[in-house]
Amino acid sequence: MVLTSHYTPQKKTKSSGASSKLPHKQILNMIDETHPILSQSRFQPPEKWDWSHRELSGIKIRYGLPRSRKIYKAAALILGGLGDFGEQYYELAQDLDNRDIKPVIIDLPGQGGSGRYLKNLHKRHSNGFDNLLKDLSILIDEIVLSAAIDPENNHLRLPIFLIAHSMGGHLALRYLSEYNITTKGQPVFSAVALSAPMMNIKAVERLPGIISFPILKILGLFPTAYVPGGCNWTEQYRDRPTLKGIFTSDEHRAELQKAFFSHPEYAHLAIGSPTNKWLNDAIKSCKKLRKKGYLEKIETPIVIGLAGDDRIVSNIAILEASARLKNCDLLELDGAQHEILMEKDQYRSAFLDHFFTFVENNVFNKENNGKTFIV
Repeated sequence: MVLTSHYTPQKKTKSSGASSKLPHKQILNMIDETHPILSQSRFQPPEKWDWSHRELSGIKIRYGLPRSRKIYKAAALILGGLGDFGEQYYELAQDLDNRDIKPVIIDLPGQGGSGRYLKNLHKRHSNGFDNLLKDLSILIDEIVLSAAIDPENNHLRLPIFLIAHSMGGHLALRYLSEYNITTKGQPVFSAVALSAPMMNIKAVERLPGIISFPILKILGLFPTAYVPGGCNWTEQYRDRPTLKGIFTSDEHRAELQKAFFSHPEYAHLAIGSPTNKWLNDAIKSCKKLRKKGYLEKIETPIVIGLAGDDRIVSNIAILEASARLKNCDLLELDGAQHEILMEKDQYRSAFLDHFFTFVENNVFNKENNGKTFIV
């Protein structure tokens, strides 16, 4: 069952989802006159933030979370989209932390602060989505479940949410369908928010099957090559005609990627276009989502944010998928571009506030405020 809501921005809006007051001032050791945006308090990590790594399948995967003694009422895993990096979600991590929800960020392997698959570190390659999902499930079992143990009662686990964007949203749905059970038979995630999940790629969707099949087969002969038109990251990467103005309409958040990638201390985060192997793996994985019964067996309550002006993923595929989910609340954001979590406050706050209300009604109103006994 899907419940659909529409959000149409008004001329004047008040932001309530974005963080405004911080419990401290933690200025990153990378601020200089050429990167002034990084000095904004909203783009700093929560207090006592710590990055660590876990090696799986020969790749170091980076994850981060606050190591403070703060008492939280829930935990939330953040998964970014293709080419995303954890630092761009500090603002979201603050929003969660300010609501007493413990944020945990995992950088997908092949991007962000995680290891790369190829010698050319700019190439966003793939080792197969099935392998990625398997490693992700291990990290969730080891890191996220541990982070959600109630410090006031070690026999209880806090409710855990999953907030994921684009490719991360795609992986979230696959995880919910295939893995969302602990070794004790309990659900891992209590509620999920998906920002413009990748159910299909718009550029591929436009091609008739009779044309796309031979093209993809030819590209598959050159797995480590960039997709057509792809290249290494440069400061002009998102200013190219095919990418300019399609991610977010917020001028400040739009500058975050360039500010981080061009800073000498954070140049290792830079990532360019995906490879042909990534593209073929993504298409194969999207087909799996369309299999009869695959999405239908997901029981977890889900909020999906659909960006009305999305030119990267298929909104048609999102609408079709949401209709197949048992407990889905679809929020259509008229005028929003693909990166809802990096969009203007009028869109970003509408999505986050909708989710926070959603978890109040679906999780925190339950016995023990949604906490479960660890059996």
